Amino acid sequence: MKFLTIVLLAFVYSGVSSAGFSLSSNYQNLSGCEKQSILWEEVEKTQHSALPEYHKFGALQLLGMTVQEMTKKKSLNSDVAPKKWKKFLHRRGSVAKVKIIPTESSSYTGVFSGAECALMRLSITYRPTKKRKFAPGLALKVLRNGVPSANVSALYRLDGQEDNYNFFENPLSNIVPIGRDIGLKLVHGIFKRVTDYPEELLMTHFGDLNAQGEKVSSPRAPRQVFFVPNPKLEGSSDKHDVREDFHKIPAGTLLYSIYAVAQKHSKFNYYDYEDENAEAFLKDSVKIADVITTSPFLSSEFGDTGIFFRHEVRPKK
Repeated sequence: MKFLTIVLLAFVYSGVSSAGFSLSSNYQNLSGCEKQSILWEEVEKTQHSALPEYHKFGALQLLGMTVQEMTKKKSLNSDVAPKKWKKFLHRRGSVAKVKIIPTESSSYTGVFSGAECALMRLSITYRPTKKRKFAPGLALKVLRNGVPSANVSALYRLDGQEDNYNFFENPLSNIVPIGRDIGLKLVHGIFKRVTDYPEELLMTHFGDLNAQGEKVSSPRAPRQVFFVPNPKLEGSSDKHDVREDFHKIPAGTLLYSIYAVAQKHSKFNYYDYEDENAEAFLKDSVKIADVITTSPFLSSEFGDTGIFFRHEVRPKK
């Protein structure tokens, strides 16, 4: 009974819960830009008048994650979180409207061929402490006509970048090395309920359908990409609330350039992925697109608890 009480308390009190935002029955049939407008209106309506504090991430939050239905993260094709969905990681952040501009030489298909209406959320994994360092991350949602959105999240490393608070210091990727400390191993175990490789997110659905919702005859998507930050966005490495940095970025700013890892590495065994592999793969990558803001960044309740980013995961063996 005592254990059950702890679990229930963890589930009820330790996560940021979805406010139950709902979409119209015909939402999925709309154009990508119409969907973006609907989601952005919710961001604007629920904008924080003062930035809410970051909450700690510890044992109770880990317990809460164990009882949450993680399969929804891979199976739910929705742009809003299900009712009572709790956000234990990346709880607080900022969202902006963005567009994807491909390079002329890119051969990748689907939304990699360009998308005018997308959303990007920037956040840190958890409140930094002496043990848990500053860990930047992003989530990209590309809205498409009449079909579900394409979603991916990216990190630098699971254990972050030490005490450097410059959010744009390092490139972020959809694949990161497996964490080594006990807390990261526990999180790895939780997510292994739905995938044999929690540290890798797939992007095949980015190449299958374009922004117009049209099926591609010969889809081509990279297995791994790096989101390389615009060097002009360098911020202070000192401790501060990075959401204030995001809010200073104007519309029309190059945020990230997307680099695809060379195809020859597509069969690499990512169970053996280490920091040195990440550095080598980045050097052996080619630029395929730019991510450019089309609005300022806003911090809001909908951006924190309402918007939902689906994960495409590697199937279990």
